[in-house]
Amino acid sequence: MADSLDMHDMTAMKALVARAFEAACAAGHPARVSAQAMTRLAVPPTSVIAVGKAAGAMAAAVRNAGCDAPGIIVTTDESLADDSLVLPSGMTVFPSAHPVPDARGIAAGKAVMAHIDSLAADDHLLLLISGGGSALLPAPAEGMSLADKQALNEALLASGLDIHDMNVVRRLVSKLKGGRLARRAAPARITQFLLSDVPGDRFESIASGPAVPDPVPLEAALQLVRSTGLDRLDFMARQLARIAAGTADLPLRANDAAAEAVTTHLLASNQICREAARQVMQTALGNLHEVMLPDLDGDAAGCAAELATCLASQQGRGARWGVTGGETTVRLGDNPGQGGRAQEMGVAFALAMGESADVTAGWTALIGGTDGRDGPTDAAGAIVGTDNDRDPVAARDALAAHDCYPYLDARDELLKVPPTGTNLGDIGIFVLAE
Repeated sequence: MADSLDMHDMTAMKALVARAFEAACAAGHPARVSAQAMTRLAVPPTSVIAVGKAAGAMAAAVRNAGCDAPGIIVTTDESLADDSLVLPSGMTVFPSAHPVPDARGIAAGKAVMAHIDSLAADDHLLLLISGGGSALLPAPAEGMSLADKQALNEALLASGLDIHDMNVVRRLVSKLKGGRLARRAAPARITQFLLSDVPGDRFESIASGPAVPDPVPLEAALQLVRSTGLDRLDFMARQLARIAAGTADLPLRANDAAAEAVTTHLLASNQICREAARQVMQTALGNLHEVMLPDLDGDAAGCAAELATCLASQQGRGARWGVTGGETTVRLGDNPGQGGRAQEMGVAFALAMGESADVTAGWTALIGGTDGRDGPTDAAGAIVGTDNDRDPVAARDALAAHDCYPYLDARDELLKVPPTGTNLGDIGIFVLAE
């Protein structure tokens, strides 16, 4: 197939990587994987709680599979605005905010707590958990307000911590995260279907693990809070004092009886999405060499530079392609501009490739969020290539100000797709011509 493709045709290459990205998003479609999982569920649920960007689609699939149990759906305004989504009747729907929690999320958290507190030993709760659940379902610890929760969330987003460490902190200050939902639901039985948006598919990090024991020792979690300066926040200092005094509600641990009542199924993940993208690229470029690329991880700009170095090292060896995925971080300064981590990666990657003396061939790169939205913007990420002239000064200014959206928009390099209804991390797809 590659023989019929002009590797130097940037329009064709951008169309190819966009098609691969579309396949990646489709592979994690919540309705499809939830319907498949229902066929393996031996005991019918007596109630359902769905939380996350894919909550509506997962709940609808469960209902279409024959489950008529009542329950609660907590999801984003954007997901609810999807005309293709038909929400099941008999379930209470709570719109909520992401990535910064709002008062509607607090109301949703109270409703979920009231629901699970009413469960009995013969109940079977089906939990449908997808990306975004940490922000969508805030349930602040005793003594914390919504404003405190918002301040913590903003501090975490600006901290540069990876998603696992962010959720270590979140699990310290919640009434539901860190397995506390499972503890409150006991002695009811729980089955949870998870869509993983976190690197490594660590269950405790997906929506901060509402029904998963916390594997991080308490002292390690406290040290993380201190080392990042988060203990200087008034409300966090008060929570640390409660923990020291032994009066805080701590996360669930693996030896707790409530943990034994939970059965977990991982339905989709970033790795599954990557494989779908690989299949598209392999079909189109199968006679070309596939480069094994590092995961999308750590600082967005730094990761982009690492990927550029990896691709540049392939120069002179023939045309190459590669697919990777994961989730990077961005440490925001004061008054950040418009953009997101995938957009920052796109700008940083293009800048590094343009400045590399080793790169003389054409190249194309796509970095996008599988939820169809990168940061608080209407773009999924960036799709860049050698078909645009680079202004390195403007690129550096955009990266320094975390204002990559206008830079990419001016060059028609924003990746825009409809909302996907899920959130399984980011995908990166790269082609190096020769």
